[in-house]
Amino acid sequence: MLTERDRIRVVVAGVDAPSMAAAVESAGGSLVQAAALGDMQAARLIKTGRADYYLGTCWSGGGGALAAATAILGTHQVAIVGTPGMPVKGEKVSRALADGCRAFGFPYEQTKTAVPTIMQAILEHRASSAADEESG
Repeated sequence: MLTERDRIRVVVAGVDAPSMAAAVESAGGSLVQAAALGDMQAARLIKTGRADYYLGTCWSGGGGALAAATAILGTHQVAIVGTPGMPVKGEKVSRALADGCRAFGFPYEQTKTAVPTIMQAILEHRASSAADEESG
């Protein structure tokens, strides 16, 4: 089980980042801290370990949402989890987390459904990782 000291730090960038940050904190409750930043600054915080996850939006879910994250983190740590014709699915986010992704892009129009889906997958991933550490 996650505790307060395990707070998940999420940086958000892209279209209407302040609203996205509020949605992240709403979806994650007291276990999540979110900050709306520029994409370069947000990606650098992930790279240096001062933030845990990056959520980016643009109109397509790929290009602008993840350009800085891809440049700074590399393609192996970013995942397009939604596009205008493909809604964000928890299974896809969970697979990306298992593969080591820490940056997720999706179209802004999906924010209301995408953020809770992504945060649920992150919370489950973190809880599972903590349980594995305790048992191993």
